[in-house]
Amino acid sequence: MSKPPAVMFVSSHARLGGAEEYLLRLLRELGSEWIAGVVCLEDGPFVERLRAAGIPAAVIPTPARPPGIFRSAAKLRRAVLRAQPDLVHANGVKAATVCAAALLGTRVPFLWLKHDFSWDGPLARAVGRRAVQIVGVSAAVTETFRGGTRRKVHVVHNGLAELSVDREEGRRRLLAAFGEPAPEQVISLVARIDPYKGHRELLEILPRLRVHFPRLRLAFIGGEHAPHLELAARLRDDIAALGLDEAVIFTGFRGDAVELMAGSDVVVVPSTVDERTGMGGEGFPYVGLEAMAVGTPIAGYAEGGLPELVGDCGRLVRPGDRSALREAILEILRDPRLHERLAACGSERVRTRFSLDAMVAKMKERYRDAAGTMIGRDGGS
Repeated sequence: MSKPPAVMFVSSHARLGGAEEYLLRLLRELGSEWIAGVVCLEDGPFVERLRAAGIPAAVIPTPARPPGIFRSAAKLRRAVLRAQPDLVHANGVKAATVCAAALLGTRVPFLWLKHDFSWDGPLARAVGRRAVQIVGVSAAVTETFRGGTRRKVHVVHNGLAELSVDREEGRRRLLAAFGEPAPEQVISLVARIDPYKGHRELLEILPRLRVHFPRLRLAFIGGEHAPHLELAARLRDDIAALGLDEAVIFTGFRGDAVELMAGSDVVVVPSTVDERTGMGGEGFPYVGLEAMAVGTPIAGYAEGGLPELVGDCGRLVRPGDRSALREAILEILRDPRLHERLAACGSERVRTRFSLDAMVAKMKERYRDAAGTMIGRDGGS
């Protein structure tokens, strides 16, 4: 087999979100022969995790707006020219925007790995025209592209390695987090504390859920992060105002979040979307993959790439329809046979359609194709 192309990876962020989780899994599987370097456009926990995994990462702090973006693009250009990769992988829209500026006039192509709907419209289309390929984690995240740019679009769904989780141990840990009195049913939302992740959606329907299941409890699993550090305090105020103090817990970031999902009765994905920026839309969430893989049914809004992920293995309702979301959760809690069927369906769907090995193999194809496209152009010039 021919030598693989050397790929430099540029990450938009250094938080511990889905895009960063994706990149870490991919880099671990690719191995050093594929990696010409990693650059993060901010400092943060992800940089530490990369380095702990033996993957050196440089940091080029990059503000969200010009002229800071152009200053960072100049620094990234120098880093690329030093590394001389065959291809740059831009992980997210911010990375793609900086790469589009940094690589202008060079012979180094870049591939944009598009995770979500952030800044879809004119900005995304302008950046897409500069990319040699656009790879979406779902078909939904590529819908903004038109015309000739559409021919560059490919879809490679996120993939997951097989998980081995003790559901009983997960339940024990989850019940321990609540303390006494122990809940009888637990629904979980697993996400950072963010305005678009749907925490308020669940708080609004929780009182009515508890009419039917008085000992039902809700777990918010995920850490607080800038620039939304005040949100958790506001949510706690809302919880107190609703008289739900004993019914809701904030676990903070948990390294055993997958085990806690396995111990939950339902994992809810009620993300909402900022219509102006596209923030909040779920491209193809790892939380959904992990919940399905460990046999916990999903309820949520049929928005973004979530329908592609869930298929018939969960209960998705019209975005923003809280009443329908409440009824979907109740249906799963009330019907043990349905719960069992959805659990088996989800784990089989992830195993057969969304494996990590398949994702990595497809990305290798994309890298060879993207680098070869530019090489072919160069050879004919």
